[in-house]
Amino acid sequence: MYGKHEKKLALARLVGVKTMRIRGNTGDAKRLVKNYGLVVEATGSPSGLALAQHLTEPRGTLVLKSTFHGAALVEMWPMVVKEINVVGSRCGPFAKAIALLRSGKVDPTPLITRTFPLAEARSAIQFAQKKGMMKVLLKP
Repeated sequence: MYGKHEKKLALARLVGVKTMRIRGNTGDAKRLVKNYGLVVEATGSPSGLALAQHLTEPRGTLVLKSTFHGAALVEMWPMVVKEINVVGSRCGPFAKAIALLRSGKVDPTPLITRTFPLAEARSAIQFAQKKGMMKVLLKP
């Protein structure tokens, strides 16, 4: 897993994921030479999309989880020349995800930054917009 934020990378390492910190700029593509058959882009940034194209091996699959606000400038040549298979995947099978959570095999609590009562929804939204927040929950 490549990422810019040490706190998020540390969460991934807790469950055994190998991580590497990157800068999140165009120089990353020059430093990272390994390619992967499957790349999941979930950065939410156009620079993450460009890096994901670079990391996808020829005839590999690039899964897009990010949604960008506004337009994202995308170079098409890597997808054409490398024959990259691009798949959109905004949401997954909720029934399977809920079953996995109920089983206890996945613990989502490290992802929760803070929980607010529903009556404080306005404060929760303001809090969630601060830099570095993960998930902010509302409880009835």
